[in-house]
Parts: sequence; C-alpha cells; structure tokens
Amino acid sequence: MQEKIQLNHFSLISRLFGNLFYRQPTDNILSGVFTWLQQQQLSEVWPLTEDAESQQALDALQMPIDLTLLEKEYQKLLGEKGAVATQISAYDISVADFENFRQERNLPPSDNLDHFAMLLLTASWLEDNADSLSAQQDLFEQFLLPCAAKFLNKVEQSAGLPFYRALAYLTREILSAMADELESVDL
Repeated sequence: MQEKIQLNHFSLISRLFGNLFYRQPTDNILSGVFTWLQQQQLSEVWPLTEDAESQQALDALQMPIDLTLLEKEYQKLLGEKGAVATQISAYDISVADFENFRQERNLPPSDNLDHFAMLLLTASWLEDNADSLSAQQDLFEQFLLPCAAKFLNKVEQSAGLPFYRALAYLTREILSAMADELESVDL
C-alpha cells in the first residue's frame, strides 16, 4: 500500500512541477497553486525523506512570494527569450519520437510537445492511466532523464530567485527516486 501512495504522490508532484515549468506564475490556471504551496501542502504529500537540502528547497518553494516578481523571473529564465531553453529538442531529444511514444500509448494530443514540462505531464498521465511499467521505464530512459539532467542543471545555475532553483532541485530528487523505483521493479 505504501508503494501505491508514493506512486500517486509522484503523479501529483509531476503534474504540479510540470505546470510550474510550463506556465507563467500569473496564469489563471495556477491561481490556487501558490496558495496551496504557501499552506505547506507540498510538504504534506512529499514522499521522500527530507535532508537539510531538500527541506530548504521545500521551504523555498512554499514561501510567500510576489507573483509579479516571480513572473519577471520566469520570463528571464524560461520565457520565450529566457536563459534556459525549455524545448526538449534543445537537449537532443527527438520531438517526433516523443510524439510517437505518446501516440502509441494513447495519450491525448498536445499543442506543444517540444517543452520539458510535457515530459513531466506525460509521466503523470502514464502513472494515472497506463497499466504499464515498461511505458514508464521507456519514458524515463529515452526522454525524461536525458533531458532533465541538462535542463534542471541549467535552471539551477541560471535562476536568480530561490523558487526556480528549489523547483529544479526537487524535480531532480523526485525523478531520481522514481527512476530507482522503476529500475527495481521486475517486469
């Protein structure tokens, strides 16, 4: 039962983090997310053991923040002319292969598959809707981990505010834990 709870939390966290990378902080879709974070709700569902560094990252992600200031940081970092490329193609990931992967597994179509956040959102969808460990393992091995290693490092190095550094750090932590779990499962 504990394993299933952790997997459900992985889906929620992947969806949350995917949307935080994909959407500007002032996007209406995120209106309740920052309130939820400031209520320390992420700490309530965070499935990993917290060391000092991960606790700092959780605190940074959940602290009250001026969304106008965060919007400027988002544009500087992840916007159209931001310091960090959000396109998976910039990290040597084939968008056509990713699209084929999604089509083979009957994922709903998306307008912008050439975005790192779509990898996290795909991981969440597979967790919730596909009864296939091999699909999750393939996503991690072929797309998510190779792209995340490069993308998250650039976000951490380029972020001026703690929010996006913490988001990158925690994303790396949850992906590493899930990858270890997927690797340990016998098919």
